[in-house]
Amino acid sequence: MLFERSRPEWGFWPQDEELSTEFMRLLAAAQEGGSTIAECLLVASRINGGDGDIWHREWRKLADANRERGDAALAGGNVATARHNLLRAVNYYRAAVLSLDPIDEGRRATILAMKECARSFLGHREPAGEVVTLPGLRSGALEGYFLPAPSTRVPAPAVICIGEPGHRKEEYLFKLAPHARERGLSMLAVDLLDDHLEQVVAPPDLESSISHVVDYLSSRADVDDGRIAILADGWGSSFVARGLGRTLACGRRLRRRPVGPP
Repeated sequence: MLFERSRPEWGFWPQDEELSTEFMRLLAAAQEGGSTIAECLLVASRINGGDGDIWHREWRKLADANRERGDAALAGGNVATARHNLLRAVNYYRAAVLSLDPIDEGRRATILAMKECARSFLGHREPAGEVVTLPGLRSGALEGYFLPAPSTRVPAPAVICIGEPGHRKEEYLFKLAPHARERGLSMLAVDLLDDHLEQVVAPPDLESSISHVVDYLSSRADVDDGRIAILADGWGSSFVARGLGRTLACGRRLRRRPVGPP
């Protein structure tokens, strides 16, 4: 029965490539704790023909349910359970906005709910993460999530995770943060490009933004500024290479070997 219900024509909406790709991403996120296969298949069974309105409604409903379970777990002192539910809520809220127009009023409300869950997760992580502000950009301050290494007795190496189009910094909380933690790395997650959810950094700041991010980490006493790596999914944007060149020209030492899950 499960095999029949998992056939592409039932669950992957081949007539809508964007929703189909997003659903596959959600399934893949299960191995990192960003979803569960059962929940994804249940939602898929309720979406007929890739209908965008139903897509938003069902993923938002699932995200709300996970958030409620997370809040209830926190109230009961079950912090580990709460963290798992909050991370899934973050991912489901992210998925819910995919089918919404930029001017849709529900879009901003869903994004806000996603960020609130992310902040709650950071606050109940061990050690606790931070929502940080990176100043210096002409287009305004940049928000990031800083997750310190497990041991901060000495400055720790750090990895910068850049949200390129199609990715959000919230995604890295379950996708890469556990791998950074296992390797004794601090992690800073930021969005630098418009990913169809909201404008992040204006074009004139793209190349200089990486330098500002590195400068912020270098200013922290708990980060070893001689061991800072940069990771971006895809590396398709030329601004990353130019930004790295500018940063290196300023004397920053960055690891050339990729840092991330094996």
